[in-house]
Amino acid sequence: VGNIPGIGPFLVGLFFFLALAAGFVMTLVLLGTGGGFNLMYPTIAVEGSDSFDAISRSFSYVYARPWRMLFYTLVAVLYGALCYLFVRFFLAIMLILTHFFVGSGMFVNVDSNVPIDLWSAMWPTPTGQLTYDIDTLTLSGAQATGAFLVALWVYITICMLGAFTISFYFSANTIIYYLMRREVDATELDDVYLEQSEEEFGEGAAGGVPGGVAVTTTTTTTEVIAPPSPAPGGGAQVFPATGGAENPPPPTTPPPANP
Repeated sequence: VGNIPGIGPFLVGLFFFLALAAGFVMTLVLLGTGGGFNLMYPTIAVEGSDSFDAISRSFSYVYARPWRMLFYTLVAVLYGALCYLFVRFFLAIMLILTHFFVGSGMFVNVDSNVPIDLWSAMWPTPTGQLTYDIDTLTLSGAQATGAFLVALWVYITICMLGAFTISFYFSANTIIYYLMRREVDATELDDVYLEQSEEEFGEGAAGGVPGGVAVTTTTTTTEVIAPPSPAPGGGAQVFPATGGAENPPPPTTPPPANP
């Protein structure tokens, strides 16, 4: 519209409020996504809902209690950083001790003509940095293969640090979602959607009867009311049913004649 000769700039100025409204909506979406993105996955897992419900809940929780959401996030980041440092320190001590005690039993060199410790060449001494490089030029074929296998196990151990980080991320966000849901929707923490398997559904439908057949027993009580008769005290005589045609109710006995 702004490129229209003559009236283009005028139209842009006249309808510029539409651009501001669009910018307002985009800002809301940006802030809601940035603050509530971590709650979308827990929403689907806890509520058993779809992505639309996840977006709606995450946005509503962020805008309903923004400061509480920020507080929970800061606490999770601080606690996660401390846990990350502890796990990293634990892995570093573990690798240093392993390297020391395994290398204390190896006294051979890379080559008889090269005075280089074979174990230090296969796995350099761990320091503050967990990763390392292998000097394959000083190793033979079998030694290089052994160094590669050692590095494989060492890097699998180092990957546990990344696995802990991912696990902490999803666990902390799930806890934050529970707390925000209780704060905004007043929902208890133990209110969680549990998907019922086909076997459990069949047992529930059968009422626990072996064979999967639901049996319903109904007991009906019937009363037989005889026709009114001039019984002493007035009124009709009532006899309870005794079970059908095999046990018929007792016959009605007329009262004795009054002289």
